[in-house]
Amino acid sequence: MTSNMSTAVPLASPRNLPQSPQPFSVITEHWQNKLQIPSPGDQDKDLCSFGDVYEENLYRLIHTHLELDTHDRFAYVGASKGSLASKIKDKFCLLQPMVNIFPGLIHYEQTPNQRMLPFKIAHVGAEEYFRQLADDMTDDKEPPFDKILLKDSVEHFTHPAETFSHIMKTLTKFGRILIIHRPGPMATLPFFSEASRRFSDEDVDEPYIKIIKNLQAIKVDVKWEVETVPIVMPKTKWLAMLKEKFPPQMEVISNCQVQSGIRELTEGMLKYQGDMVEFYDRLLFVTATHPLVNCGYPSIQRCGASDAMPYPGVAGDMKYTLKVTPDLYAHVREMEQKVQDKERILF
Repeated sequence: MTSNMSTAVPLASPRNLPQSPQPFSVITEHWQNKLQIPSPGDQDKDLCSFGDVYEENLYRLIHTHLELDTHDRFAYVGASKGSLASKIKDKFCLLQPMVNIFPGLIHYEQTPNQRMLPFKIAHVGAEEYFRQLADDMTDDKEPPFDKILLKDSVEHFTHPAETFSHIMKTLTKFGRILIIHRPGPMATLPFFSEASRRFSDEDVDEPYIKIIKNLQAIKVDVKWEVETVPIVMPKTKWLAMLKEKFPPQMEVISNCQVQSGIRELTEGMLKYQGDMVEFYDRLLFVTATHPLVNCGYPSIQRCGASDAMPYPGVAGDMKYTLKVTPDLYAHVREMEQKVQDKERILF
């Protein structure tokens, strides 16, 4: 028995098809990347930008939640890739010098099964910057910042509660910090399946609610809200952003997984779309301020909720009393008498 392996015959070759009866059609499938995904050199400097529509809506939300004023001393904490620091400075016409702070460093190690493992590097970036700044603060020294924005930064902190405490020490009495975070389980961006699964797994280990709990631990007033920001951009630009591992959460995805994920999108949800795509980015906005009323517990409310609502767990221990006037007492006494009469009739 001999075999000739020198020539490979395609599956759909006519030599492999039955001669009788003749097939009506032959279906073959193979992937071709017909989309010309631009490289960073071919794109403008705004490759890591969601576009004008997105940014205008994001500035509006920053104004709503942070109340950034022209005269505020402002600090921006965020990665250099996709940074909005200079744009925010121009948009809000900030007159004071702005401080741009690198959030931190995460080292990613690739495993044999193409999985990236993150390792947070402690005592670098914003964590170390605010620690040293807080240590240098004295009672007679004025805090250096009025407003602080942390964008895609909290995942870099190895000790979030301690870092938040240091940040609040550098904030003026009526200052405010705004945290913008993209929770994995709530993400609405058109990621491929492996990325969506990985982002959800990462937030299971360190859920987004932990941000609020860490702020609660340092006894500050907190407000939060979930906002959606519209995005309109060319399809090829979104694929190019994924290829460059942007948004920052994409750093946890290996190059091999990115390539297979882009193929999944081009052969899946983005296959029959036009040249432009529209979607929404769901973000968590968390603001924190110094307690304005020293009542023994912090206020944690959703934006728009009543500030008079007590802290959860306190309401159950509170006893309410009402002084009864003679007119009310006569009415109450009459009702009690009717209840007693009914009981005598039944028994």
